[in-house]
Formats: sequence, C-alpha cells, structure tokens
Amino acid sequence: MKKNKPGRAGGAWSISFSPVLKYNAIFCVLALVVTLCGGSWVALRQMQGVTHSALTSASAQLIRRVDESVTLLQSLAAQPEYYDPQVPVREKVEKLDQISEHFGYMMMRYVDADILVYSAKSLPSGSSLASRDYMQRLFSTGEVQVTDSFAAGADGVTLNYTVAVPLKDEAGSLTGCLFCAIYFDEVVEMLEQAAGANGVQVNLLGSENQVMSSTEQALLYGDQFLSRTRQSTLFGTTADQLEEQFLAKSSGSYWRLNGGDLNYVSYEPVENTGWVIVCSKGFWGAFGSVLPGLLPALGLLALLCLCLAWLTQRYLASQRKTVDMLIHSVEELEKKIYQDERPDNVDFKEIIRLTSTGLSDGLTGVVTRSVFLNQAQAQLKKASPEKTVALCFVDLDNLKHLNDTYGHALGDMALKSVGYILREYEKRYDGVVGRYGGDEFVLLLTDLDSPDELAGILDEMALRLHIELGAAGQQLKTHCSVGVAVWKQGSTLEQMVADADEALYFVKQNGKGYYKIHQEQGAL
Repeated sequence: MKKNKPGRAGGAWSISFSPVLKYNAIFCVLALVVTLCGGSWVALRQMQGVTHSALTSASAQLIRRVDESVTLLQSLAAQPEYYDPQVPVREKVEKLDQISEHFGYMMMRYVDADILVYSAKSLPSGSSLASRDYMQRLFSTGEVQVTDSFAAGADGVTLNYTVAVPLKDEAGSLTGCLFCAIYFDEVVEMLEQAAGANGVQVNLLGSENQVMSSTEQALLYGDQFLSRTRQSTLFGTTADQLEEQFLAKSSGSYWRLNGGDLNYVSYEPVENTGWVIVCSKGFWGAFGSVLPGLLPALGLLALLCLCLAWLTQRYLASQRKTVDMLIHSVEELEKKIYQDERPDNVDFKEIIRLTSTGLSDGLTGVVTRSVFLNQAQAQLKKASPEKTVALCFVDLDNLKHLNDTYGHALGDMALKSVGYILREYEKRYDGVVGRYGGDEFVLLLTDLDSPDELAGILDEMALRLHIELGAAGQQLKTHCSVGVAVWKQGSTLEQMVADADEALYFVKQNGKGYYKIHQEQGAL
C-alpha cells in the first residue's frame, strides 16, 4: 500500500492489488495441493488394488497349472501299465510323448526304480537322474515334487519347471516315477498376463528366494530378491522379517522407497510348491494414471481463482473509502508492532544415532565367531535338561579347489548357500549359527525333542548340504562334512566344540560329504 504523491486530489491512499493477487495465488496453491493430495490418496489405493489383483491372478494361474500337472500325472500313475515294471518301457514312453504334446508340456518322462529316465529318443538305455535333489527326495519320501526352475535338456541351458509323482504298485512299493516339464516361457507369460497394462511388476521367487521369472527388467534370473530389498528403505517390516515370512510360507504386504519411487509390495506363497509370488506397483506410475482425471478439476480450480480475483477487485474498488481507513489503521498497528516486538532466537540440536558394526559376517549373514561363542554360551546356560542339544561343526569341502579352479566368486556363492541353509535350521530349532573360520561354520541347536529327531534333522541337513552351483554354463557340485557333539549335563561349550571337531576330522578322513556324531559308531 502506498500514499499518492503530493498533488493528487485529496492525498488519498491508493490500494495496491498485488496483495490480493498474492493471497489469491496462495489460495490457488493450497487448493492445488489439496487436489493433488486427493489424487495421491486415490493413487495409493489404486496401487494396493491393482497389486492384489495381479497377485491373485498370478497365483491362480500358477496353482492351476501345477495342480493340473499333478492331477494328470497321478491319474497316469494309477494305471498298471505305468507302475508295472513288466510293461515294456517303449510302450510307456510312446504314450507319454503323445500325452505331453497334447497337454502342451516341454516333456513328459518315465523314470524306473533305478532312477533312470527314458524317452523315445534314449531307448533302450536311460540316463540317470539320481543326482537331482528332487529325485532323491521323491524316492526317499515317496511324495510329489515340484521343483524350482533349472537348466535341462540337451543344450544344458533350457530352463523349465518340473512336476514329479511317484509310481507305486498295488502293494505300495515304489517302482519309479513320472515327471513332466513345464515350459519356462509359459510361466513368464502367466506373470505378464497377471501384470497386464497396470504397470505392476510380478516376480516369481524360488525356494531360496532367488528370482526365477520377473516382469521387472532390473531383476535378472538368479538374483537374490532379498539382497535387492536390503538396498531399499522398508516401512512396516525389515529384510530379515521378510526372509522369515518367506520361509514360513506366509502372505503379507509392505511399503518400500526404492530409487525415489514409493512402492506397494504384496506377496504370497504358491500352494504345493516352494515358490513365492511378489507383486509391486510404483507410486509415480499410479499417479500418472490418475492425473488425467484431475485435469478437469484443476482447470475449474484455475477458473475459480480468476473469478475470485476479479470479484475481489470490484469489491475493493466499491469500498475504497472504507479500505483507506482500514489501511491507515493497519499501518499504525504495524508501526507499533515493529517498534515493540523483540523476536526470540530458537536453538536447534541434531539427534545423533549411534550404530555398531562387526557383529555378523558380511558374506554369509551369520554371526562372527566371537558373537557365536557368547550367544551359544548363554543358550547352554538356559538349556532344558529335557531337550536334546547338539553342536554341529560344518566344513565346506574342497573350497580351495573351487577358488583355484573357478574363482573366488564361485567359492563365495558356495559359502553363501551354506550360510543360508544353516540359518534356516537356526530359526527352526531355536539355535545360533556362526562362521568359525574361512570354510567352517558352527551351529548350535537347542530345541530338539529327542535323539531320533536330531538324527532325522542331520539326515536332512547332510542331503541339503550337497549343493549345485552354476558356472560357465555347467552345474558344479560340492558338499559339506559335519561333525556333531551332543550336550550332556555339565558339558562346556569348549568341550562340545572340541568333540564336534574330532567327529568332523573323522568324516574328512573317511570320504567327506556326510556327518558323524561324536562317540557314535559310524555315521548315522
């Protein structure tokens, strides 16, 4: 507001319209912010809706395909011509080839009791599948197996998913199995259909949280999903909690900030498999789809602001005298305020958050040796006499050969795999696992009901610690040796470590790749 130059009639106060424009602009900005906030809320709800829809669609398609495969194989396995070893193999495989082509499988094969697989091209001799983990589990448990994707076929690089069911005769004896291979590209198409045009990213994870199929270009086959997740900021959960949820086959959702974009992520396991589907939707993509619907509202808002400015100007012009008096009063009031007020200074302090490092091994994720010894000592002090407590000394066999022959990257991959497997047992049986040395791990299990349960766990662990690694287009195998010491009342942690180490030495000197319990005769 300014006073007219001397000489203007009456020396009246003139009114500047700039404050009106300023406040009108502020109002428009606030209204714009409110509108955009409303659009953001709609986008957030849309993110949740389309993510859950994609998750439901992908899960339904995968479950249907797996169930169809299991049902088909089980119906074939119930026919005597397949479980009867006396029926010529050629008849079996020729019928399976016809069925496989009709139902759109990559292949469908017959496997005999010696775990030899037959096809029309490989008759009369068969090739062995005894080295495959899923075949070992099928023939040891007699249960249906659904595998993660893996390379197979003559070229050794064609990816597929395998469903296998046992063949049992009328007496219930296992005479072989039937399996079918689902095309890898078929699963990719299912994920792309589930994603649709909504911009949802759909990922299919394997039993070890590795990426098997994904519509997200930034994720490659075999990437560890949780490793990528640890690089993001998570809300409502942590990467370790997610890992526990995946292991427990639980469903859930969370928010994450990834590369400047807020994502809503939802996940659930696929029934009858070891797979997990993870779907996510970014905020900016969702907001971009909502924005066209906001444009008419923003246009009306701009028109309203212009009309309001025009009406305000007319009103001020008609009320000039009253406004002049008000301006004068305001000037006097401002003068008094500026003369009397003394603003106070405000101090601000930073909050410093202290962090600590060095408690866990950066490569395998397990705790370090010193931390393990402290935690294990505390676990033993509170161990129940009614429980069976065991300490396992695990050594990765032939690590030096892996490093020297194929490079340290492959050796690190093997160490990570061992650490991952042992951490699962740590969580399942109230234990603690640590890296004792370069290729050595120690695992304390405290929640075992009996020696029989311990034996079953060790049998399973020894089988899982036979690991396959991919390098230069080929599959390399390695394994672990395990020495075990069972805790007795009054035993010390140091003595248990020494006993387990002695049992491990026995295994290392007598073939490797299995386990031995201290003071037991031979490996169980």
